[in-house]
Amino acid sequence: MNILKTLICAALLAAGLSGCEKIDVNKLEGTWSEQYDPTVFAMDGSVTYTFDGNGNYQKHVYVLGCESHDYSGHYAIDLINKGTITINPAMSDFSNVTYKLVKLTSKEMEWQKEGTTYSPGTWGSDYRHFVREK
Repeated sequence: MNILKTLICAALLAAGLSGCEKIDVNKLEGTWSEQYDPTVFAMDGSVTYTFDGNGNYQKHVYVLGCESHDYSGHYAIDLINKGTITINPAMSDFSNVTYKLVKLTSKEMEWQKEGTTYSPGTWGSDYRHFVREK
């Protein structure tokens, strides 16, 4: 019984420590395509962000069967206090939005809109998932 308790405690400790993993902001630079499991959520186009590493981004939006649009703006990272990314931090309109950086690896990135909780029904709005383009 003691061995089982020890194993459970070790598993919980490992899970807790992995949740405290530091985000490496240097991995943000590059081009990211928003993607989800197509059997659960099908996008009617594509959204691509390119982050330059200096607080600027380019966003390309393609709507299936329509046209595409390009946008540019700024972003701010707060890794010390919140672990967040804010898109267009100086703007007061709807485009000023802050997301918690849930995951950022060399190939995958996940955002959760500040003040919301994860739910598959919020994919593409409150929860955003990206893969690095090659």
